[in-house]
Amino acid sequence: MTYLFKDTDIAAQRLQVLADVFAPASRAFMQDVVKTVPQLAVDLGCGPGYTTRLLADTTRCEKAIGIDSSAYFLTLARANAPEHLSFLAHDVTQVPFPIEQSDVLFCRMLLTHLQTPAAVIERWQTQLRPHGLLLLEEVEWIQTDYAPFRLYLEIVAALLAQQANQLYIGSFLDTMHIADGLQRQMSRVYRLPVSTSQAARMFSMNIVTWKKQPFIQQHYSSDLIEQLEQELQALAATPTQESMITWGMRQLAYERVS
Repeated sequence: MTYLFKDTDIAAQRLQVLADVFAPASRAFMQDVVKTVPQLAVDLGCGPGYTTRLLADTTRCEKAIGIDSSAYFLTLARANAPEHLSFLAHDVTQVPFPIEQSDVLFCRMLLTHLQTPAAVIERWQTQLRPHGLLLLEEVEWIQTDYAPFRLYLEIVAALLAQQANQLYIGSFLDTMHIADGLQRQMSRVYRLPVSTSQAARMFSMNIVTWKKQPFIQQHYSSDLIEQLEQELQALAATPTQESMITWGMRQLAYERVS
């Protein structure tokens, strides 16, 4: 799996901002779907562990495990983790996981980086206990009329597409054929306005990680990228609750029935 935003220190900082921004959507999703206390909940592609902590706090599970392939992110995740949280190094696209079957599997903004999401989901269902839940949260759309944001999103969508990935994968997931052993329990789009400064901060951090990639250098002028980066940094440095951008998060829940 190729993660566009890498696992650098600045990527970890970006994930902390992202965790703060998207927590309300993920929390509402978990609360509406997980009706009983899980014995084991697993966070797929946990990064530095922010979503693992959210999963544990929201579901009140007995134990939560975060799985990621980045040794650096896992070191951050393990720092000051409470006893009921643990973290494992493993490629989440490969099964079996090095743990027992779980009651809940959760992933957010992970499938957008995978080239064969349907095949991966079919593997994941085997790691659920009977009646266990698979919770998927991905971007359906991003709405903005602000020119720098629109340009940024166009560039990222193109960058992902040349890797055979999709930025707006939510609608694809909603219509794709799912594994026979899974039964859909929920599919909705959660509307999440994000403050202009928070969005700019996430975007400006991202540019640092991908602006030197060959695809970017071949298709976009350095002056254009530098100007975009400076505009986003200026917006990020001006805290405001004003929102010029809204995410539509596709939230899908499946139960293992066989």
